[in-house]
Amino acid sequence: MLIPVCNERLPVRLEICVLSAKSLPVMNKSINSTDAFVEVRFLETVDKTEVITSLNPVWNSEQVVFDTDEKELTEEWLQLRVMDHDTYSANDAIGRVNIDCNIFLERMRLTKTDQLEETITMRVYDTIYGNRGELTVAIKMHLLMQYHPKNYVHIMSANTVPTNFKISDVYGLVDHIRCEKDPDYEWLDKIRTPRATNEARQSAIRVTMRDAIMGLALKAYKMGGNAIIGLLESVDMEGSASDLLTCRLIGTCIKVVHDNFQPPPYGKPIKPILTIDKLPMERQVGLGSLLTARSIQLLNENEDPEAIRRSYWVALRAEIFQQARSIGCNLIVGYTESVIVNEGVALLTCTGTAVVQSDGSETIGGNESSARNSPVVVRDSCEKEVKEKKALFKFNGSEGREKRSDSAPRAFRCNQFHAPTHETKYMTPSKSLPCAYCKGGLVSEFVLSTQQCPPPQYYAGPRNFIQVSVCKKIASDPNETQDYAADIGNALPYSDHELIGNLLTEAKSVYPLGNAIYSIDITNAICDDSLVCIITGVLVRLLVIQKTEAASPSITNVLSFSSLQRQHDARRFSWGTVRDAIRFKPTVQSNLTLKILNIKQTTEDKDATAAKSRLRLNTIVDKVRRKQHKEYVSHVVFERHMSLSIGIHENQSAGNATSDVIDGMLPVARFSDVFVREDLTTAVRDSTTVDGFVTNALEERITTIKSILSLGGSNAVVANMKISCPQFNVSKEHAHIILLVSVDFYNMP
Repeated sequence: MLIPVCNERLPVRLEICVLSAKSLPVMNKSINSTDAFVEVRFLETVDKTEVITSLNPVWNSEQVVFDTDEKELTEEWLQLRVMDHDTYSANDAIGRVNIDCNIFLERMRLTKTDQLEETITMRVYDTIYGNRGELTVAIKMHLLMQYHPKNYVHIMSANTVPTNFKISDVYGLVDHIRCEKDPDYEWLDKIRTPRATNEARQSAIRVTMRDAIMGLALKAYKMGGNAIIGLLESVDMEGSASDLLTCRLIGTCIKVVHDNFQPPPYGKPIKPILTIDKLPMERQVGLGSLLTARSIQLLNENEDPEAIRRSYWVALRAEIFQQARSIGCNLIVGYTESVIVNEGVALLTCTGTAVVQSDGSETIGGNESSARNSPVVVRDSCEKEVKEKKALFKFNGSEGREKRSDSAPRAFRCNQFHAPTHETKYMTPSKSLPCAYCKGGLVSEFVLSTQQCPPPQYYAGPRNFIQVSVCKKIASDPNETQDYAADIGNALPYSDHELIGNLLTEAKSVYPLGNAIYSIDITNAICDDSLVCIITGVLVRLLVIQKTEAASPSITNVLSFSSLQRQHDARRFSWGTVRDAIRFKPTVQSNLTLKILNIKQTTEDKDATAAKSRLRLNTIVDKVRRKQHKEYVSHVVFERHMSLSIGIHENQSAGNATSDVIDGMLPVARFSDVFVREDLTTAVRDSTTVDGFVTNALEERITTIKSILSLGGSNAVVANMKISCPQFNVSKEHAHIILLVSVDFYNMP
């Protein structure tokens, strides 16, 4: 995403031609067809096509011209509303297509072209009925003035920069928060249709998110950066306690230069917290430990909500960095933030990995010792090194992996795993052993890190997906906000201790030789009476850590969601795909046993009296069943919400995590949007229908992303796809889900 931060209004001419639609739904049952037309909207301008009665109409309309500028195209979306014409009543909405024209601007600026002409086909989407056909439009864009790269900030989800660029400076964490009134709690919600409410909510999130991105880019520009990598987006639906939706953005501010320029070593970041998981230029010379900081906050209506929420995170970041300093580290990488809100109580969590950044004096590839007395060695092709390498990388009798490891020389930097050696007044969090490679440094006996798995030369054996959880009961009534928040806060230290203990025990069970867990993700979830903490990661065996012959602790059969399993239908959460995760059959046996007694009728009972008795019994049974159904469905929804929050749709959850480096590819655009989906048929009433609703919503998003791919160009590919779930609930009247989707577009070489 290329965000203009200059004060100039660079003019742009945008031309739209609506060509055709396909597979529209039947809106007029009397003729089994649809009187279709399209409204083209941008800013305050609205234009319409002619009405054509067909499910596959062809308009080939005249061009609609918008004379605008780059900032307006960045702030506002082009909207195409597909409608059904009614003569004697209001026109019916079929669906909408929202186009982010900033994608075209970004492509043109990065490829240095001033004209673009393309035909794209997008999915027509409705918040009630989902995808409802396709719309094809022709877009022409003319950039009427040249630009200077210094007036833009490039934003990417990736953790690295393209191969034709280098990082010259790292400034550290940059963040921005924007709060907006949630349209779902406005008085208009009582008189407008569910579709109108959904559209208003979706539009509010979209506008607030784009406003936050503009503010984030401006902050990075003022820090001296020209790019943001490792962008993480979040939308917090705070509910009726504050009537707000909060958009939060964090990323790592950097300055990039072309690869023909050799920058000097960058200094210490201004804000020593990075969302990327790897230091540029191999500057990591020490590995601390996993860090977590949490706080409980009560949400309410404030005069300046953005400042208050910003103060929450400032305090947490100071706390987590103090933890890093206490163990001798000077930087945090792989940093993430999350918020869980329930009944006005917010649980804020930040997580990262403490590391040591060098001063840049090390010589990669030489025989010199680093400032921490940890050699940096590059393996060459000499016989001695090859033999040693074969011995190191031989595992499970697999010759194929051994051959791949020997196919090319690879740098082996053991000092990036060494434990910090700075003097601290605190005890080290784990036992240290001599490095198995250089014998000079120390490494932790077991590594926990939010970083991605290191390259293959650093570990042996398979990568194993691992997951455990802890469930703590909350005794207080959620309506008693103070007591409820206090109980959650009191349960957190115990859940953390139990969670790490379960994780290490599970690691011994899954892979006894494993000594490091990477890609760690901590997810918290709160329902009315439970606090659930889940930790996932990828278990490997690092070669720099010596094998220990100590007896393993007694292994218990640690099942994910074991506490919940005793109550309801939770299973082990080691799922590899969305379909596996969502479409399993429930194995539920309800806690509530319903016993229907046979009532013995007396001889004097008349038919009417017997009928009343049966009616009374049926009423009681129906009430019990309704209560059981409500608790059961709420649990199913809670569980599916957790599975979405964990991110089971991502590759890393199946233990297949790979680096997001796209070698030789040029990032051309970034897409991000929010989707609201609602079901008003009251058909979502058990685990099967909940699974079907969630599955359909996710499949619609995948289909949408495939159609959005055309915005990136004919040879574009999708990378760094993320689908987050800010909200998912099911009530007696409806089911409702909000999904935030973001992808990077790269051009194939």
